Amino acid sequence: MTKILLIDGYNIINRIPELQSSLDLGLENARSRLAIQISTWSQTHPAIECVIVFDGDLQYAGGRDNRLACIRCIFSRSAHGGDDEIIRFVRGYKGRTSDITVVSDDNNVRNNCRAHGASIQPSSYIMTGKSRQAGGRVKAPADGKGLSKKAASEIDKELRKKFGL
Repeated sequence: MTKILLIDGYNIINRIPELQSSLDLGLENARSRLAIQISTWSQTHPAIECVIVFDGDLQYAGGRDNRLACIRCIFSRSAHGGDDEIIRFVRGYKGRTSDITVVSDDNNVRNNCRAHGASIQPSSYIMTGKSRQAGGRVKAPADGKGLSKKAASEIDKELRKKFGL
């Protein structure tokens, strides 16, 4: 099975200063800069398929699914937006959802994808070359904004107990 890195495109562009400045030259430029960053990241992680999801509609060349810098890009239909497209992707994935890592700082995306079994990483994840420890496990974010998988599991357990689930 292929592991998938699913990126919340515009969320990441707006959260990372190096990419946010590219918005001055338009959305197309910002999307290209993000795709180049992901392409560079994927060179050090060849076993992971990278997919960027953008809010959008069919006005873009190539329709809903095309490639920028050799990275698969999905443009959501404007009726439901990119966040719903990411959640739908994870929920409808035919393999193990634990093989999907979602990169987003959007709480709605993070919580819904985590509930469906995906791993979650903050936007800074794609900017570092050292995303894996020697044992192959994903590091907890150094900026303190994200949760380790163990901490997230403990929170989920407590919430299930509190709500009687």
